[in-house]
Amino acid sequence: MVRPPERDALVTDRWDVVVVGAGPAGATTALLLARAGASVLLVDRARFPRDKACSEYLSPATTEILERLGGGVVDAVEGSAHAKLYGMKVVAPGGAAMCGRFQGGPRPYSFALPRTAFDSILVAAAARAGAHVSEATAVENLVWERGAVAGVVARSCNGHRVTCNARIVVGADGLRSVVARRLGLVRSTPPRRVAFSAHVADVAGIDGVGELHVGKHGYVGLGPIGGGVTTVALVVPLETVRTARSEGRDFRQSFFAELERFPGLAGRFNPQRMVRNVLATGPFAQWSRTAVAPAGGALLVGDAADFFDPFTGQGIYAALRGAELLAPVLIEALATGGSGPLPRAALAPYARARRQAFLGKWAIERLIGVGVGWPALTNRVVGRLARRPRLGDLLVGATGNFVPARAVLAPHTLLRLLW
Repeated sequence: MVRPPERDALVTDRWDVVVVGAGPAGATTALLLARAGASVLLVDRARFPRDKACSEYLSPATTEILERLGGGVVDAVEGSAHAKLYGMKVVAPGGAAMCGRFQGGPRPYSFALPRTAFDSILVAAAARAGAHVSEATAVENLVWERGAVAGVVARSCNGHRVTCNARIVVGADGLRSVVARRLGLVRSTPPRRVAFSAHVADVAGIDGVGELHVGKHGYVGLGPIGGGVTTVALVVPLETVRTARSEGRDFRQSFFAELERFPGLAGRFNPQRMVRNVLATGPFAQWSRTAVAPAGGALLVGDAADFFDPFTGQGIYAALRGAELLAPVLIEALATGGSGPLPRAALAPYARARRQAFLGKWAIERLIGVGVGWPALTNRVVGRLARRPRLGDLLVGATGNFVPARAVLAPHTLLRLLW
């Protein structure tokens, strides 16, 4: 691995790695690779700090990853305006409610903070590690060499189109990944949902836990993020959004009216206290056929590789853990020398590591994501969790990524959730 001369990142024409997308997955990947001595170009179409529609929740296991990253990342999180969540509450359509606590985890709480702060912390850490960061730079296409990916074509903020060659391109550019689309890997599956999220100050009844309120036609998630501000997300089926649009209705305009339809939320919001406008994201239930390009030279991490549904709040954990799994594979592959795109065989261990690490998480996400679309099933499960608090703690621990998924997926546990 040879670091190129210090000069304008987009003028340098060859890199070990080009990382597309500077969110948690991309910034963490760039940090780990640059720290190992690779020449890394990290590009993002946005300028930081930038807002992002997100639950803005770091599961308890995410904090462990941040501690492993070092470089003052956890200190920066703790030094910023943030909230601590001690568990998760779920309210069913029929009114039953359960609350699971983060019992037995690395800490009895998780962090929650705005993406404007969190993403900026990670991007700054990547830059300190030696990654070259190019903001306001949009990747438009991939460069190909004998069937393999060999770089990207990007357009800078001044409109100049440049080619950046690399031995490996990492697509960390989220749900609408340009890299995944150019590779032809994007797939989708029901149920498809869309989220509308806002920041609201002084929400009534916030008490140190995240909340999920399930209705007949969607759900709402909310949780404090520090400074008296709460992230509020309304998640509804894609077909509902399309129908509303055909009738001239916009969920961004009717956001607070939609929240009032949930009994556990009525009267808790003052529309005048919205401190960040409503952002939309989705549709979800999108994944890539494989995280590794068929002919090599590129791979995917974070939401670009897989994002099913935001209900369990595991997106940031999956992004950071995916970067942890990816970095050692690329470091070893780059150490073998050569100048061409990394072959698929050298990248295959990453795909295997993802399956081993995330298979249980994927199963839980899909079971819950499908289940919340069935009001009768949600009422039944939440009712049982309300009467069995230890079972609630177990489920919250699994979605918090510090209890093994197999503990929830065991047949006797699944039976207890239903009978």
